[in-house]
Formats: sequence, C-alpha cells, structure tokens
Amino acid sequence: MSFPLDRLAVQLDWNLLRTFMVIVQERSITGAAQRLNISQPSVSSALRRLEERLELRLVERGAGQTFVVTRAGEAVYREALEIYGGVVRLNDVGEEGGRALSGAVVVFRSSHLDMDFAMPVLEAFRALHPGVTLSIRSTPCHDVAQGLLQRIASVGFCTRVDPVQRLRAQPLEPQRFGIFCGPAHPLYRRHEVDPEVLAASDVVGFEEDAMAGALSALTRYRVRYGIGGRMIAAASGIVDLVELIEHGAALGCLSEGHAARYGPRLWRIPVAAPAPQVEVFSLVDLERHMTPVETALIAHLEEAGLAAAPRPRSQV
Repeated sequence: MSFPLDRLAVQLDWNLLRTFMVIVQERSITGAAQRLNISQPSVSSALRRLEERLELRLVERGAGQTFVVTRAGEAVYREALEIYGGVVRLNDVGEEGGRALSGAVVVFRSSHLDMDFAMPVLEAFRALHPGVTLSIRSTPCHDVAQGLLQRIASVGFCTRVDPVQRLRAQPLEPQRFGIFCGPAHPLYRRHEVDPEVLAASDVVGFEEDAMAGALSALTRYRVRYGIGGRMIAAASGIVDLVELIEHGAALGCLSEGHAARYGPRLWRIPVAAPAPQVEVFSLVDLERHMTPVETALIAHLEEAGLAAAPRPRSQV
C-alpha cells in the first residue's frame, strides 16, 4: 500500500524544487534562467508544474517577470534548502558513517574582507586534522548568508549581516581602512593634502562600496569628510581594485592589511580624519545539523573567539 506522502516523495522531480529554490534566490524568472543556463519558458514551466504537483500557490505574479513569494512558497523554499543541504553533505559521509574527521569543510568569506585574523586559526585546524580539506570561497557579502542557508558553507565571514532569524552573527574586531592612491594621482607622495584636490578626485572601489551596500561605512565616511567625488569604476576582488588604484588617477579605500600585502606602489593619503572602520562578523546557522567535521571546526573557531556554536535542534 502506498500512502499519498509516499507517492509525493517517489514522484516529485527534485529539479522542480531546485529550480524554485533558484527563482526565490534570484527574485526573478530571468535571473533564475541565467543562473541555471536554461530558457525562461523552461523556468516558468517548472514553477507551474511544481505548483500543480503540490497543489499550492507558491508565488503571486505581477507585471512582467516580477512576483512575490507566498507564505506557502516560503515554507517550500525552506524545505528545499534542507533537501539541497542534505544532498551536498553526502560528500562528507565516509566508511564510518561520517563520524571520522575527514572530508571537506567550506568557508565562505566576503571578497573584500582581509582574512588575516582567521587564516592562522583555520590553518591550525587543518594541521590538527590532516584528513580534512578546507575550501575557502570568496564571494559577494550577501552571498555569504546564502551559502549558509543553502547548507553549502559551514561558517561564513562577512562585513554586513541582514536580519535572518536562523543565522547567528558573532561580532569580531572591526577592520581599519585607509584612503590610497597610485602614482598618477596628484596627491601621490604628498604629505600636505589639498582639500579641494581630495574632494574633486574620482573614486574606485568594491562593487559593495555604495550607500546601501555591505561597505556603506566607507561611502558615508567619504561623504562626511569630503573625500572624492564620483565613483568611476568598481571591482569584485582585492587584486582588481589594487590594480585600478595603482594604474589610474583615482583614489580608493582599502583595508590596511590588503594595502600592505598587495599594493607596494600605493600611497596612503594622510587624511585629517579618523581612519574608517568596517564591522566584521562570523555567521553560523543555528538550525543546521552539523557533521562531526563541522562541529569540530565551529568548536575550534569558538575557542579562538571567532564564532558561536549553534544550538542543538532539540532547543530550536
């Protein structure tokens, strides 16, 4: 005898759930189609088929490709994340049922973040457990939380935390930034700063260096102290930003650690204002069922003051 729930488990196409998960994450049919590398009609068809199979309205469609996720859709999305995470975690299951400290642990970090504070701790963990492989992925700040919610990452480090109830944010030491320029800038090697030149300078920065971005503290700092004018170029990674500053005539904000490591030709403009600071956080999923490897990593980070362990599921 087959019960209705059994039939659903057997008959439901996982790809429909995966497509719906990407639709919600991208907030558009077009974006989901581009990410999945399939046509928009195929994405729309998958959404329609999933709604028909579940007999639920998952989204309320608006004009064009816009939509709003329904409460039922949000519930299905959370379940899809759980399923996706379970599939991903199969990579960590070994001959002893996943109990051995072996396999891969994934750490997401904001691409603009200087990780000097965490790298020695992560390397010490890897040295303690030679069977563990660390995978550290640089990504835009908002994708750090998504990596945790999708069960791809075990822990994340970022400079902005959006309110997500199931994620625990641990405040870490803020990072100090400075204002830097290259040889083509008129203030290069100048110890006396002309405020008019400083205010009129073009700016290059990270893609998230905007008033509503993860590095909004830098934008507010420049506005407050009259540093720079229009943003003329943006980079997604530190190496690209350093090259923009070194080879152009614009100024840019870099963390002190990144500037020392990557920019030997950079000049720190002696601005008569306190150095800007950017908040730093670690993120852990409160509801995640950790593998032994992940549990050991979080405990190691917690001992170093770099993370807070999640609660057991029985306490959620």
